[in-house]
Amino acid sequence: MALLSTDTLVEGVHFDAALDTPTQIGAQAAVANLSDLAASGGAAGWLLWSLCLPPAWQDVARVQALARGFAAVASAAGARLLGGNLTRTAGPLVISVTVGGGLAGDRAWHRAAARPGDAVYVSGPLGDAALGWRDTSERAARHASWRPHLAEAAALAAWGHVRAALDVSDGLLLDVDRLARASGVGVDLDAASVPLGPACAARGERTLALTGGEDYVLLFTADAAAPPPPAFARRIGRCTEAPGLRVDGRPARAAGWDHFGAGPC
Repeated sequence: MALLSTDTLVEGVHFDAALDTPTQIGAQAAVANLSDLAASGGAAGWLLWSLCLPPAWQDVARVQALARGFAAVASAAGARLLGGNLTRTAGPLVISVTVGGGLAGDRAWHRAAARPGDAVYVSGPLGDAALGWRDTSERAARHASWRPHLAEAAALAAWGHVRAALDVSDGLLLDVDRLARASGVGVDLDAASVPLGPACAARGERTLALTGGEDYVLLFTADAAAPPPPAFARRIGRCTEAPGLRVDGRPARAAGWDHFGAGPC
């Protein structure tokens, strides 16, 4: 079985060219797309990309740096960059990527398979990406936290008990709510169990870990009676028959990044 995904990054929406280097922007484009493969239980295969370049980006050195960042992430993941397309535009810079690969295990994962009683897990810490977007002094933490969790997906596929999954790209609460609605369940989260990125932990920024987005860690559910998952997985809640999203027993809003709601929601 082959998995395919596509995603687009737009200057001013997904990155800030005044704060992020071309190499960092290229790396982000690869991470975001390979993360979608990981969230479906996939393994890295190949990538294609298309660049719409405004005048400020029609410079060979900047495009080469963009490509180096993109290729470095692809290479580290074991993916091949097959090629792509260049075109010019009045702006802004737009990077569109198509990614493909096979399964890491014997089946694909999707967001509509959670059941009441399932435990809810994440595969890594959250919040540093959003902190780096909000506070330029933490910009390095934003980029340091990014990588596609393909190795974690392979380990979870070998474990064999994932039911529903997606990656946290728009905020934990928003993405948990999406999984819950697709599966027809509710979710109770324990805020203290949500792992914080180092920069967020140093500042006590738990709200950003719940709502920030662009963490690219895996969010998944499994039967609570299954054998323990790999050590990197942190249990943060459970699925319920009662619909709705709750944090520490209280109803919560599915806060996160909504592209068509003019930003954070």
